[in-house]
Amino acid sequence: MKHNRVYILISIVFFLLYIFIIFATYNTNKTYLLNNTINTQLKLVHSYKEKFDEKLSALKRIVETMGKKLIKKDRFKDFNSIKEMLTTAMISGDGFKSVYISYPDNFTISGRTDWYYTDDYIAVTRPWYVQAVNKGKTTISKPYVGSAGFEDKLYISIASPIYDKNKKLLAVLSSDLELKSVQKEISKFFPFKKGFAFLMTNDSQVIVQSNKLGIDFKDKKLLTFLETFQDNKKGDKTFKIDNQEYIFTFERLKNSDWLFVSVLQKDEIFKTLNQQLFMNLISSLILFLLGLGTIIFISITQKKLYEKHMLLGHFAKSPTWGVLLTDKNGNILFINKVFEKIFNIKSKSLYEKPLSTIKELIKNERTNKNDCFDDIKKNLFSVKSYNLKRNNKTYRVQMTPLLNNFHKELEGTIITVNDISHEKYLEKKESEHEQILIQNSKMAALGEMVSAISHQWRQPLSTLLMLISNAEEIVEKNSLNKACNYLLRSRETIELMNETVNAFRNFYKEEYGKKEFNLIRIIKEVILISFPQMQMNGIELEFDYDKDKDYECTNYPSYIKQVLINLFGNAKDELSFILRQKPLYEAKIKINLYRKKEFFYISVEDNGRGILKENKDKIFKPFFTTKNQGTGTGLYLCELLVKNKMNGNLYLDSLQNPTKFIIKIGVKDV
Repeated sequence: MKHNRVYILISIVFFLLYIFIIFATYNTNKTYLLNNTINTQLKLVHSYKEKFDEKLSALKRIVETMGKKLIKKDRFKDFNSIKEMLTTAMISGDGFKSVYISYPDNFTISGRTDWYYTDDYIAVTRPWYVQAVNKGKTTISKPYVGSAGFEDKLYISIASPIYDKNKKLLAVLSSDLELKSVQKEISKFFPFKKGFAFLMTNDSQVIVQSNKLGIDFKDKKLLTFLETFQDNKKGDKTFKIDNQEYIFTFERLKNSDWLFVSVLQKDEIFKTLNQQLFMNLISSLILFLLGLGTIIFISITQKKLYEKHMLLGHFAKSPTWGVLLTDKNGNILFINKVFEKIFNIKSKSLYEKPLSTIKELIKNERTNKNDCFDDIKKNLFSVKSYNLKRNNKTYRVQMTPLLNNFHKELEGTIITVNDISHEKYLEKKESEHEQILIQNSKMAALGEMVSAISHQWRQPLSTLLMLISNAEEIVEKNSLNKACNYLLRSRETIELMNETVNAFRNFYKEEYGKKEFNLIRIIKEVILISFPQMQMNGIELEFDYDKDKDYECTNYPSYIKQVLINLFGNAKDELSFILRQKPLYEAKIKINLYRKKEFFYISVEDNGRGILKENKDKIFKPFFTTKNQGTGTGLYLCELLVKNKMNGNLYLDSLQNPTKFIIKIGVKDV
C-alpha cells in the first residue's frame, strides 16, 4: 500500500509538471501567433490596398482619358457623340453607375440613357464638382446623396477638371460609383469572420465598411484613436472596445487621401490555439485519471487478492471444514487438520500422491462408486456432492473442479467435507413435526366425519330394522317374493354403508409413498367421505371434469386427499356460518379438474363471504386464522404438502365471488 501511495504522488507531480509545460508552450505560441498574425495582416492590408489602388487608378485613367477627348467636342453640335462616348466610358469602367460632364454654366450631359439635363439640376453645387474644382486635379469625392430621383443611395465620384491651354476651366468630367458596390468590394478583402475592413479619410471619417462588428464610429475615444493613424503611412495598433481587444492594421492609398484599415478581434486569433490548449488539458487530465485509476485498480486488486489469500488461508485452517486440494493432474497438494482428523490420515505422507490413494476413504457408499479424479475430469462443469457416514456421523462430501476462466481447462480440484449430523437430526425432527401436523389435521377431520357418518347412518339403520321386521312377518305368511324384495333393499343399504366405511378407512390408511393413480378416483373418494358433513350442513357439492381426458398421475395420493379435505373443511366452516345466519342461503362448493400440457389443475371454490384483501398474503403463514376456534395450521400445512412434497403449487386465484384456491401439480412428479 505504501508503494501505491508513492506511485500516486509521482503521477500527480508529473501531471502538474506537464500542465506547466503546456501553459509555458501556450504563452510562447500565443506571442508568436500574435506577431505572425499582425505581420500577415499588414501584408494582407498592403495587398488589398494595392488592388484597390490599382482599381481606382484604372478608373481615374478612364476619366482623365475621356476628358482629353471631350475637350475637342462642341457640346451642342456633338451632343449625341459626346453622350455616346460617355455611355461607352460608363460601360468600360467596371462599377460605374454613371459618367457625365458638366460645364460652368451648369449644362450637363450624362452617359445614362435614363437621365437628361434639366434646369433644376445645379451641377456646380454638387459635392464632386466643388471638390474637383477646389483641388484642381482628379479627385475621389467623399460619399454624397444622389441627385433627384436617386436620393435613396450614396455615391462617391471620380471627378476630373478639364482646362484649356490658359488654365481656364472648361468642364468637369465625373464618374459615379455606388457606395454599396464599393462596400461589397471591401468585404471581399477581409477573410476573417470576427473582423472587417473600412476606408477612412484624413479627418477620421469612415467612408465605407464591410461590417460594423458592433463598433460605434461616433464614439469619441474611438475617433481620437483613429486620428493617430494620420501620422503614419501604415502600421498596427490595438484598441479595447467593450472589454474586447481589436487589432487595427492600416495603410494609406496612393490615389487619394484615404486610409485602408482592417480590424481583427484579438480573441479570434487565439481561438484555435485556445481550443488546442483545451484539448491538451482534457487529454492530459484523461490520461492522468486513467493512470490514477489504473494505480487505484491495481491497488484494490492487490488488496482483494491479499484478502482472498487470507480468506483462503482461513478457509484451509477452518476448524469445522475438512479441505483437500489437488493439482490439474490429480496429485494431492494440501490437506488441512480437520480432513486428517475425520479420515485418520497423515497429510505429509500423502503430498504429491494421486487422489486415488484415498479413494476408499471418500467412496460414495450410496452408489458404490469411487468419485475420484477420473470422474471429475469427465464432468468439468458439475459439482459432485453426496453424504458419507463415518464414526456414527454424517458428512457432506463435495468435489469442485477448479477451472481456468479463459480456456475452461481443469486447473485442480478442491474437496470439502463438513459434518451435517446436526442438520440431518433437524431434518428428521422437522419431518416428524410435519407428520404430527398431518395426523392432527386428520384427527381433527375424523371427529367431524364420524359425527356426520353416525348421523347419516341413523336413517339407514332404522330402515334396516324396519325391512328385516317386515321380512320376518312376510316369511311367516309364506309370501317369499315380498321377503326377497325387502332383503334386496336391505343388502343395498348395507353396501352403501360399507362403501362409506371403506372410503373412510382408505383415507386414513398410511400411504406416504409415490405411486401412479387416477385423480378422478381420489377426488371422488374425498367427496364421498366429505358428503355426510356437507349434507348435514345443507351444502351442495359439485364436481366437474372432462370425461374424455386422461387423468393418470404419478404423485402422493394421500397428500392430495389431505389438502382437499382441508380446503373442503375451510369452505364448509365458512358456508356453515352463513347458513346459521341465513338458513335459506344456497351454499355450494364446486370442484373443477382440468389439464394444461404437463400439469393438472384442481380448483376448489365456494360462494362464501370471501377473503379480505389485507389477509391475502397472510393466509398461508403458520398460526394465522380468522376463525374463533381455528389453529392457523390448515392452509400452511396444505402449502407445505403441495410445494415441498408434491413439487407443485397452491395459490389463491380469487378472493371472493367466488373464493377460489387452485392446486397445480405435474402429470409426473419431478
